[in-house]
Amino acid sequence: MDALPQKSVLIVDDHPVYREALTERLASQFRPEGIEVWGASNANEGLDLVGQPGKRWVILLDILMPGLSGLASIKVFKNMDQVAHVVAISGLDEHAWEPRSVAAGASLFLSKNNTSEHIITKIRPLIESDDADIVVHPASDATEFRLTQRQLEVLHLISLGHPNKVIADLLEIKEQTIKIHINQIFKELRVFNRTQAVLKAQKFQLLSASTPVV
Repeated sequence: MDALPQKSVLIVDDHPVYREALTERLASQFRPEGIEVWGASNANEGLDLVGQPGKRWVILLDILMPGLSGLASIKVFKNMDQVAHVVAISGLDEHAWEPRSVAAGASLFLSKNNTSEHIITKIRPLIESDDADIVVHPASDATEFRLTQRQLEVLHLISLGHPNKVIADLLEIKEQTIKIHINQIFKELRVFNRTQAVLKAQKFQLLSASTPVV
């Protein structure tokens, strides 16, 4: 039986203070769990590290660096067989860049204004996930995704940009119930945030299967 690949995290960032601080913080958290944490100062250095055999990577990638950067860098790393997930990190405007980053293949977009604790909380499910590439087969209707009508309604309202409280008011149910529905939507669509859920829903025409809420 082939050995399981070594779970590894790589932070690619040209800013030495941020890179070294985040690498040290993540290493203190994950290395006791047997998860390697590495740092690279640019995309080329990162690509060399990722090319090592026997490893499975979650990449935290600064999308604003000299040389290969931006959405192109996300696609390059994401297309590598050893890379399970790419997380875009940046000081750029989150509302503008999160949809672009996710559309380019990133699993998440994280602002550099976030604390290390927030980053750890967000990337842990990616590190622990078993699937390198989450593949969803095209569906002719929403039933193949096993979403209930109520979940489709919640998904539709998410696509309109409504926060949980507004969705709860519109559907006349508790906000906690909305959170449960959203968690189930994420699990069924195999996504990690609202932006990914909406993009996947649009791709497979799930929103057309929902009943608009008046």
